[in-house]
Amino acid sequence: MHSYFIDCSRPAQGDGTSEHPWNSIAAVEAHAFTPGDRIAFARGTVCRGTFTPSGSGTPAKPIRLTAYGKGPRPRIVAANTDLQVLGLSSQEYWQIDSLDLSGANHYGIFITGDKGTLHHLYLKNLYVHEIRGGELKNKDNGLVVIGASSHDMHFEDVLVDGVDAAHTDQWAGILIGGGNFGMDMPLNQHVTVRNSTVHDVYGDGIVLFRDSDGVIETSAAWETGMQPTESVGTPNAIWTWTCTDCIVRDNEAFLTDSPGVDGGAYDIDWNNTRNIVERNYGHDTQGYCIAVFAAGYVTSDSIVRDNLCTANALSPRQAAQAGALYIYTWNNGVIRGLRIENNRIEWNPPVSTGAAIVDHSNTGGESILFTGNRIESQAPFFYNTTEKFAPSSNSYSYFGKSEARFTLGERHEVTLGSLQAAGFEKGSKLDVQSPSQPAEIGLRLDATIDFALDGDGLLAPAPRAQILVLRTLAAQYGNGVLTVTVHLHEAANPSPAEMLALANALGDLNAHQIQFAQDGQSSQTIQLRTLDGRLLNEWHGFQNAAALGDAIRARVGQPQYATMEDRP
Repeated sequence: MHSYFIDCSRPAQGDGTSEHPWNSIAAVEAHAFTPGDRIAFARGTVCRGTFTPSGSGTPAKPIRLTAYGKGPRPRIVAANTDLQVLGLSSQEYWQIDSLDLSGANHYGIFITGDKGTLHHLYLKNLYVHEIRGGELKNKDNGLVVIGASSHDMHFEDVLVDGVDAAHTDQWAGILIGGGNFGMDMPLNQHVTVRNSTVHDVYGDGIVLFRDSDGVIETSAAWETGMQPTESVGTPNAIWTWTCTDCIVRDNEAFLTDSPGVDGGAYDIDWNNTRNIVERNYGHDTQGYCIAVFAAGYVTSDSIVRDNLCTANALSPRQAAQAGALYIYTWNNGVIRGLRIENNRIEWNPPVSTGAAIVDHSNTGGESILFTGNRIESQAPFFYNTTEKFAPSSNSYSYFGKSEARFTLGERHEVTLGSLQAAGFEKGSKLDVQSPSQPAEIGLRLDATIDFALDGDGLLAPAPRAQILVLRTLAAQYGNGVLTVTVHLHEAANPSPAEMLALANALGDLNAHQIQFAQDGQSSQTIQLRTLDGRLLNEWHGFQNAAALGDAIRARVGQPQYATMEDRP
């Protein structure tokens, strides 16, 4: 177990010690690393070239690639002729953290292998950006890609935590899986993406392909699907495919687009088993908010619950075709065991014929349970579904002038009362209201957060998750509409090493949209106030993007996206 240091600002080549660090990537690549080694780049420096370190760790002694010193994350900048900035091939037990990676034309980070099982690949606290120029032939490329190079291998124990990925004309922001190696390929296992952001990508935002026991949580994606002309597919912001026991929760997706169809926020795609999409916020999308698909295979036992969908399907074509919630099968696909529960959909399509929920699916004779949902619509059509759509105990609010209508199987454009007379929509209700207008012109959001470190000296997942939500929210509202202040609570009497790590963690957040004050209390509280100090809401504990975004949007209206600065 050794530590090796790299400072590319040094004029002379050293031996890799802290006193005499290496000064080039070539010197690092000439060394074979062994279990337990630590490789650290100097903060505030720039190294140029593509980086492919060698060696593997062990379960007890992973290899760590990180940063040292004080200041901005060290940068590794590849040439635009390089395939990737940072790559691992057939290596395992690595943690890569605290770096700024850019350049190259196909991948920011590319981790792959061709046989067996590769374990424990952790990416934490990274900024990966500006990957441009490669020929786009498929979807297995982009800013962060962890995927097999053959049928005969898979990954186990993958973590992507606190990664900001932005700006590419390649396909994906963060992709775990992929590969066109046949449907009998083994699934990657125990995959987690959390506290991460993706924006300004040609294709998908965050995706799990061919995975099991997967989680995407407390992350955000926007400006996805930016490819001008469709070539290799149609994208979504955050979604799963051929995923078993996968959960997408507490995320935010907005400003999604597509050169063709899709262009939505969340998607349970075909051949998924036991997937859950819950507590997410999807808003201001060109496509749907949430889709469930099946094609050629069965998508089984899916749950869509407790999500908030606002201002979706802003494309007239998408609104007419898919609505905010889209359920669709093709190529003899079947959707079985789908439950849609306790979601809230605010529907105001750009075309009057668009229905909030569209179901054109083959369920194999099973019913789609649609219960406890709240639909608020300014258009007359609430849903257009097959006869296997089973609604009950829903709340419908209509803000239009004509009569609210529903299509369920052969019952075309009927009223809720007629559906209830036929035995459907038991326990449901419909009320007609007048639209309300936002009442405030400016708000303050004050959050107290325990600014704690994890075992690696990086910002712990809990405060990182809350700050990501606040950072993304603050970026959406500018010109004094929303002021966000985070009051940090730090441990008493921190050591010099802890103080350095905390300072670096704060700098690495790149949360310039937020004001920070080191005067927080030990309990986490978030307060929403008017500019003159009147308390509007108070929350305790972690609050996701849906809770905070909904409260602020209801009072000041749609975010002012034109003011968003081009940073993570």
